[in-house]
Amino acid sequence: MVIENKIIKITFRVSEREHIKIVNKAKRSNLSLSQYLRCSSLNKNIVVIEDFKNFSKELKAIGNNLNQLNVLCHQGKITCPDISITRKKVEEIWELLNLLMDQTKKSKA
Repeated sequence: MVIENKIIKITFRVSEREHIKIVNKAKRSNLSLSQYLRCSSLNKNIVVIEDFKNFSKELKAIGNNLNQLNVLCHQGKITCPDISITRKKVEEIWELLNLLMDQTKKSKA
């Protein structure tokens, strides 16, 4: 993929109500305002993942747990941690990711 420099600035006027609506849609889609407007104007699909914040929070928690276990192992405080719960959570997240990917593919078709 070639990354293009974005050197041309386009300005246009909207009402305050339209501005609020556009900004809210950009936030919901986890895109910057510029990214959202580019995608919208170029007829690209914008997929909104409603539970993305929860999803991201779960992944961060799992990462923190694994890091804590790693530190304890290196300190010699534990030798063989039970990560079955963490493994189960990762599998759940993997299933959700696959589900989201399928939904994204269907919306593009």
